[in-house]
Amino acid sequence: MKFGWDLKTGLDRRITSWKSPDDPSPGNFIWAVERQDNPELIMWKGSRKFHRSGPWNGLRFSASSLRPNPVFNFGFVSNEVELYYKFDMRDKAAFQRIVMNQTLYLVQRFTWNKATQSWELYSNVPRDLCDTYALCGAYGICIISDMPVCQCLKGFKPKSRGYVDWSQGCERDKSLNYSRQDGFIKFTAMKLPDATLSWVSKSMNLNECREKCLDNSSCMAYTNSDIRGEGSGCAMWFGELIDMRDFPDGGQDLYIRMSASEIGTRKLVYVTPL
Repeated sequence: MKFGWDLKTGLDRRITSWKSPDDPSPGNFIWAVERQDNPELIMWKGSRKFHRSGPWNGLRFSASSLRPNPVFNFGFVSNEVELYYKFDMRDKAAFQRIVMNQTLYLVQRFTWNKATQSWELYSNVPRDLCDTYALCGAYGICIISDMPVCQCLKGFKPKSRGYVDWSQGCERDKSLNYSRQDGFIKFTAMKLPDATLSWVSKSMNLNECREKCLDNSSCMAYTNSDIRGEGSGCAMWFGELIDMRDFPDGGQDLYIRMSASEIGTRKLVYVTPL
């Protein structure tokens, strides 16, 4: 199965839920490939983003728990003609189905158990609270094992005071110079930010990516676009960084633009508002 774009005809293959369990007309829960410079899978709840996979990094989507497995193959194709996500069963005699659960707002993957003659749940997406789109706002990061789950990156503090409204996100402790006087802090094991305002070059290396980002005052972060081998390519983000989470079992490095006075620390901290 594949879904995504035929770029020649403009055909958009997407998966849409039923309106209700008893009404097969199109519902408002949609899973689609976002057509952008750094494409990713987006779940929509009506006109609102509900969940984001993170961009494809050569092996998987950056926030996906999918790994090579004995049940099915998966991959992503991006060229001048097509842009799509694909998956198929390793055992061609086996069966699997994807359910857009409009009631629970989950994409559920089921496999057929021949022994019990029944469908068994294989996976759910979203997986947990931190999979909720933009839960912690701009420059916030969601850490599912902590309380509260929303925190600010090192060098940032909550925008709101008193009772923290995390939808407002975080702001910098120290302003940028928006010049080559700035630098970058490396954050590890990250779900990469919303890639709507991002740019990709497959030919650049990481050092070239850093220099190009530093020369552009709107560039707020960069990393390799492909993590295979020693890493290659360049992905840069512009504007506020949104929808990040701690992802220790498969996250990526992300180099975030910071004031020169902030350089030298790489930890994540929660900043208590005044």
